[in-house]
Amino acid sequence: MIKNLSMLVLLTATLFGQNFEQFLDNAIKKSPYLKASNLGISQAKESGDALTRYANPTLELELSNFTPDVGDTALGYRTTYSQPVRLWGVGNDKDVLSLALHKKASSLYQLNKSNFIKTVSLLYTSYANNEKLLSLGNEELNIARGIYNISKQRHEAGTISQGLKLQAKVDYEMVKVRVQTLKLTLMNSYYALLKSAGISQEISIDFTHTFSLIKSFESKNNPDLSFIKSKQTKFLAEAQVNSNAIEWVSLFAEYEAEPNQNIMRFGTNIPLAFFNTKSQEVRISQLEADKSKLTSINESAKLSIEVLRLTKQRNLLLKLKVQNEQTLETQTNLLKMFEDGYKIASVNLLQLQNIKNNVIETKENIIKLKTALDQNAINTNYIAGAYND
Repeated sequence: MIKNLSMLVLLTATLFGQNFEQFLDNAIKKSPYLKASNLGISQAKESGDALTRYANPTLELELSNFTPDVGDTALGYRTTYSQPVRLWGVGNDKDVLSLALHKKASSLYQLNKSNFIKTVSLLYTSYANNEKLLSLGNEELNIARGIYNISKQRHEAGTISQGLKLQAKVDYEMVKVRVQTLKLTLMNSYYALLKSAGISQEISIDFTHTFSLIKSFESKNNPDLSFIKSKQTKFLAEAQVNSNAIEWVSLFAEYEAEPNQNIMRFGTNIPLAFFNTKSQEVRISQLEADKSKLTSINESAKLSIEVLRLTKQRNLLLKLKVQNEQTLETQTNLLKMFEDGYKIASVNLLQLQNIKNNVIETKENIIKLKTALDQNAINTNYIAGAYND
């Protein structure tokens, strides 16, 4: 009855739990972490707009009191309107920097999102792996229980000793302890997955998803490289802006009314870049751009060798999986034969338990190989930029 109930719960979770695509999509939409990261794009846009906005004009008003040595006192006034004007070319340089800031923020968001998808996906594979190992543990428990029941019957019939019956019992009880340990491991991986995804309540998640390679590696699509290159572009744009030692000149118009005359003045206020030529700022930005370029070259080399490693790893994992599946087929047939033989006392307990352990170990290897293949695909897809928008 308990076995049937457990199978019903497992079947219900599989049929009605969220599949991985639904789970991931909901996590992306609701993640406060990604929402906060996305605000960085809006923030960069505002920073770019502030960078390229025009300077405010100034207005001066002055009232004068003229007191001649002879005659009556008279009033005069002066008003001056001044407007800073950006020099030719500076505006274009700042527009380029504004776009670079926006691109850098977008690349950072994409990097954070891709890392989020990668992390959640890897944690999901651990959760799915532990679900399958628990299912295998329950299967082993059923086999151990069956062997113990047969041992009790044979002991009652006098065909095996009390020691062999107790040995079967010990094996059965050890498997029960192992199943409880697997449940604890599964619980920890389940809550780690929910925590990483930003889910605040328990939900049922299907654990049968298989990850496949999405596309081949192209360095230009890698989110880490894209972000590094966006920083390089931003530093180069900063250097170009700072190369303009003088960005503004001021044009002014002045009207002055005195008791015996009116005066109009027009002119310009030009700053002289004698001491502050921004040469240090230009050099700092250029050095930062050079650092980003070298970092990009280093990262590209690391990614290329990592893709090569993942490709070879995948080929070996696939071969191991096929070999284990072939071995499992033989072991399963052998286990059935030895179980039947044990019932009629033609097989001893140690032989049967050894074959049972081999079958369980092979099935466990297949589960772990499936997990390793999924994780291989996730890491390869991340490098290839498959999780970009």
